[in-house]
Amino acid sequence: MMHSRIPEQLLASPPESLVAGDGPYAAALATVLGTECLHLDQLQAGPASNPDGKYPLVFEDLARAVLVVRESTSAAEALRSHESVWRWVAKLAPDGDQHELAFLFVVPPETSNGFEDALAAGLSLDRIVPATTGHAVWRRSGSLQEMIEVLSQIRPMDLLPLKARRAADGKRSALAKLRKAAAQREFSTARDAARDVLDAFSGREYLLDIFCAPPNHQNGNLLRSWLRKAVTEAVTPEAWITQRQQVAGWLNLEKANSIL
Repeated sequence: MMHSRIPEQLLASPPESLVAGDGPYAAALATVLGTECLHLDQLQAGPASNPDGKYPLVFEDLARAVLVVRESTSAAEALRSHESVWRWVAKLAPDGDQHELAFLFVVPPETSNGFEDALAAGLSLDRIVPATTGHAVWRRSGSLQEMIEVLSQIRPMDLLPLKARRAADGKRSALAKLRKAAAQREFSTARDAARDVLDAFSGREYLLDIFCAPPNHQNGNLLRSWLRKAVTEAVTPEAWITQRQQVAGWLNLEKANSIL
């Protein structure tokens, strides 16, 4: 995929707000906030550099980012878009990943608490608290003024706290241990790692979806089933030799171009 050309409006007038999303609501919100709307395919592609290979530092004054989540979007997809926004910020802000930003997820009115729990887990949080975590979630059933009030309650933060939380995240550590075990033929190591993963996600195994490769829910189901079989010894050492590549393929802890 080719990188996306930076919109002329952002180049001509460096923004204080950035809206990301598809559809009329995102476009209208960008107009209200006086900024450009980045479509999700633009986000994923990343910004294009100048001919000299450098990036125009148009996000020096950027104070807030708003990600508009559509009805059919999963928490895993929203988290990928969140990371893509930060990838743009890291390249277009003078301070890179140390640029402070208030980040708001705008979600459909009927969004479940489980969706918000999944967003929190992806951010290595127990729950999203605007005043302390740099992020907030707002259901778009209220007025624009209510949304702006929520934005004002978010304490801007850079990426360093999120990176630190992820480094200390027990869920991520357990999954990393399983991924490492998948590179080895010894099944006892994999069985121990499977137990650690189930312990880390105990009672909230549905959150495994956000740590799996797309299609997240399908691969999450496959991983949950395999984990249960592994700890009950329904998986044999011989079967592990052929299954370990599948297990590694279900997981999606790191990406080559990730800034997180």
